[in-house]
Amino acid sequence: MGNAFSTGWRIARSRRSEFLDLARLRRRTVVTGTVAVVSGTIMVIASLLWGALDGAWPLRLLAIVCFAAALGCFVGVFLRVHRRDLDLRGTGTGAGDWRRGERIDRQFAARPPAMLPEDRDEVLARAERSLGPSVALAARFVLLPIAWALFWAGALFSGLGTVDQPTPLLMPPLLMLLQSATSIAAVTGIGRSDAARRRALALEPAPVVAAPPRRNVDPRGSKVGLPGD
Repeated sequence: MGNAFSTGWRIARSRRSEFLDLARLRRRTVVTGTVAVVSGTIMVIASLLWGALDGAWPLRLLAIVCFAAALGCFVGVFLRVHRRDLDLRGTGTGAGDWRRGERIDRQFAARPPAMLPEDRDEVLARAERSLGPSVALAARFVLLPIAWALFWAGALFSGLGTVDQPTPLLMPPLLMLLQSATSIAAVTGIGRSDAARRRALALEPAPVVAAPPRRNVDPRGSKVGLPGD
């Protein structure tokens, strides 16, 4: 998985401009930054007026920065960043031979079997179709683990978690691991698709089988029977 993830991450970074809308990415940055600044300002005022957070002010400021940045990242997850013309629908083979569909699915697994020449073109087509949606998913949901990591850091700085109440310190790392699954699966899928594409390119195309000539069993000429026929 490690090699597939590193390969997928490299491909996602190098080809993101083909599938992501740069204007939407900039808008997401502006929106997340604005949410972080506004929420951070509100938390500072609440801490000054009502003592919302305890501890020394340097630690309180660090906690507020982390909480505000986490909230901005949470909001950014809901903003679309892919190009409008990108097809995010399923990348399967569709209706038809389900046995062949399962056989092609295994080419994108962790331990693929040997590829059949007749599957070569479909593997190449699916690898190309799946790249854009995977890059879009990775770019969108990568903010979730970052948000939970920031929330965890804010909980540490603010002293929310204690030995008697460890939930504020234990839940963020758990949620960070669980909600990293989408982005990790997308990046790993890119790496496995690239491996399947390279295996398909190294395979000779299946020979084209010519259709058998059509025999005309209908005799030409007159259909009138003659005596003795």
